[in-house]
Amino acid sequence: MEITDAYPLVHRYTSLSSTAELGLDLARAKAATDGKRIVGVYVAPAEGAELGRAGEAILVALRSDFAGAIGIVLDNDKLATGEPAYNPTAGATVAFPPSAVVAGTLKLVKSGVHQAVRDLDDHLDDARADWLGNVEAHKAIAAMA
Repeated sequence: MEITDAYPLVHRYTSLSSTAELGLDLARAKAATDGKRIVGVYVAPAEGAELGRAGEAILVALRSDFAGAIGIVLDNDKLATGEPAYNPTAGATVAFPPSAVVAGTLKLVKSGVHQAVRDLDDHLDDARADWLGNVEAHKAIAAMA
Protein backbone atom coordinates (compact mmCIF):
# COMPACT_ATOMS: atom_id res chain seq x y z
CA MET A 1 0.00 0.00 0.00
CA GLU A 2 1.26 3.47 -0.86
CA ILE A 3 -0.05 6.53 0.95
CA THR A 4 -0.34 9.37 -1.55
CA ASP A 5 -2.51 12.02 0.09
CA ALA A 6 -3.86 13.21 3.41
CA TYR A 7 -7.04 14.94 4.47
CA PRO A 8 -6.28 17.25 7.41
CA LEU A 9 -9.22 16.72 9.74
CA VAL A 10 -9.07 19.08 12.71
CA HIS A 11 -6.52 20.98 14.75
CA ARG A 12 -8.60 22.02 17.75
CA TYR A 13 -9.90 18.72 19.07
CA THR A 14 -9.24 17.08 22.41
CA SER A 15 -11.52 14.09 21.91
CA LEU A 16 -13.36 12.43 19.05
CA SER A 17 -16.05 15.09 18.98
CA SER A 18 -19.06 15.12 16.72
CA THR A 19 -17.14 17.59 14.53
CA ALA A 20 -14.25 15.15 14.10
CA GLU A 21 -16.69 12.30 13.46
CA LEU A 22 -18.44 14.39 10.79
CA GLY A 23 -15.09 15.26 9.23
CA LEU A 24 -14.05 11.62 9.18
CA ASP A 25 -17.30 10.69 7.43
CA LEU A 26 -16.80 13.46 4.86
CA ALA A 27 -13.17 12.42 4.28
CA ARG A 28 -14.26 8.80 3.79
CA ALA A 29 -16.85 9.90 1.24
CA LYS A 30 -14.31 12.10 -0.61
CA ALA A 31 -11.78 9.27 -0.67
CA ALA A 32 -14.39 6.86 -2.05
CA THR A 33 -15.37 9.38 -4.74
CA ASP A 34 -11.69 9.66 -5.71
CA GLY A 35 -11.24 5.87 -5.77
CA LYS A 36 -9.14 5.92 -2.60
CA ARG A 37 -9.61 4.78 0.96
CA ILE A 38 -8.60 6.12 4.33
CA VAL A 39 -5.83 3.84 5.63
CA GLY A 40 -4.62 5.69 8.69
CA VAL A 41 -4.44 8.74 10.85
CA TYR A 42 -1.57 11.09 11.52
CA VAL A 43 -1.28 13.49 14.40
CA ALA A 44 1.21 16.29 14.90
CA PRO A 45 0.92 17.33 18.55
CA ALA A 46 2.57 20.57 19.63
CA GLU A 47 4.42 18.58 22.28
CA GLY A 48 5.23 14.92 22.67
CA ALA A 49 5.06 11.97 20.33
CA GLU A 50 1.87 10.16 21.32
CA LEU A 51 -1.19 9.45 19.21
CA GLY A 52 -3.39 10.66 22.07
CA ARG A 53 -6.98 9.80 22.96
CA ALA A 54 -8.50 11.44 19.91
CA GLY A 55 -5.98 9.89 17.54
CA GLU A 56 -6.57 6.47 19.08
CA ALA A 57 -10.34 6.93 18.75
CA ILE A 58 -9.99 7.87 15.08
CA LEU A 59 -7.71 4.87 14.52
CA VAL A 60 -10.28 2.54 16.10
CA ALA A 61 -12.99 4.03 13.85
CA LEU A 62 -10.78 3.57 10.76
CA ARG A 63 -10.01 -0.03 11.68
CA SER A 64 -13.74 -0.79 11.60
CA ASP A 65 -13.46 -0.25 7.82
CA PHE A 66 -9.89 -1.43 7.25
CA ALA A 67 -8.17 -3.66 9.81
CA GLY A 68 -4.73 -2.62 8.53
CA ALA A 69 -5.23 1.09 9.31
CA ILE A 70 -2.18 2.68 10.92
CA GLY A 71 -1.46 5.64 13.13
CA ILE A 72 1.55 7.90 12.65
CA VAL A 73 2.73 10.59 15.06
CA LEU A 74 4.82 13.45 13.74
CA ASP A 75 7.39 14.49 16.33
CA ASN A 76 7.80 18.23 15.78
CA ASP A 77 10.96 18.44 17.89
CA LYS A 78 12.69 15.87 15.66
CA LEU A 79 11.31 17.44 12.49
CA ALA A 80 12.96 20.74 13.39
CA THR A 81 16.35 19.02 13.63
CA GLY A 82 15.98 17.00 10.43
CA GLU A 83 15.90 13.69 12.32
CA PRO A 84 13.39 10.99 11.33
CA ALA A 85 10.22 12.46 12.80
CA TYR A 86 7.61 9.77 12.20
CA ASN A 87 6.55 7.27 14.82
CA PRO A 88 4.18 4.55 13.55
CA THR A 89 1.82 2.84 15.97
CA ALA A 90 2.82 -0.50 17.43
CA GLY A 91 2.70 -3.34 14.94
CA ALA A 92 2.79 -1.06 11.89
CA THR A 93 5.52 -1.61 9.33
CA VAL A 94 6.06 1.60 7.44
CA ALA A 95 8.64 2.50 4.79
CA PHE A 96 9.16 6.22 4.88
CA PRO A 97 10.29 8.37 1.98
CA PRO A 98 13.97 8.79 1.11
CA SER A 99 15.92 11.48 2.94
CA ALA A 100 15.73 13.80 -0.09
CA VAL A 101 11.92 13.82 0.17
CA VAL A 102 12.11 14.45 3.92
CA ALA A 103 14.56 17.31 3.31
CA GLY A 104 12.21 18.76 0.70
CA THR A 105 9.30 18.52 3.11
CA LEU A 106 11.31 20.32 5.78
CA LYS A 107 12.13 23.04 3.23
CA LEU A 108 8.41 23.43 2.49
CA VAL A 109 7.59 23.71 6.20
CA LYS A 110 10.33 26.29 6.75
CA SER A 111 8.98 28.31 3.81
CA GLY A 112 5.54 28.40 5.43
CA VAL A 113 3.68 26.37 2.80
CA HIS A 114 2.00 24.41 5.60
CA GLN A 115 0.10 27.57 6.51
CA ALA A 116 -1.90 27.17 3.27
CA VAL A 117 -3.25 23.79 4.45
CA ARG A 118 -6.88 23.97 5.56
CA ASP A 119 -8.77 21.48 7.72
CA LEU A 120 -12.39 21.03 8.74
CA ASP A 121 -12.00 23.54 11.60
CA ASP A 122 -10.94 26.15 9.06
CA HIS A 123 -13.87 25.24 6.80
CA LEU A 124 -16.31 25.63 9.67
CA ASP A 125 -14.87 29.09 10.34
CA ASP A 126 -14.97 30.02 6.63
CA ALA A 127 -16.93 27.85 4.18
CA ARG A 128 -14.57 28.91 1.36
CA ALA A 129 -11.71 26.96 2.99
CA ASP A 130 -11.25 23.87 0.80
CA TRP A 131 -10.15 21.33 3.38
CA LEU A 132 -10.77 18.23 1.27
CA GLY A 133 -8.93 19.54 -1.79
CA ASN A 134 -6.42 22.01 -0.37
CA VAL A 135 -5.84 23.32 -3.87
CA GLU A 136 -3.85 26.35 -2.65
CA ALA A 137 -1.48 24.16 -0.64
CA HIS A 138 -1.03 21.82 -3.61
CA LYS A 139 -0.26 24.81 -5.86
CA ALA A 140 2.31 26.13 -3.38
CA ILE A 141 3.98 22.71 -3.17
CA ALA A 142 4.04 22.37 -6.96
CA ALA A 143 5.58 25.83 -7.31
CA MET A 144 8.45 24.83 -5.01
CA ALA A 145 9.11 21.51 -6.73
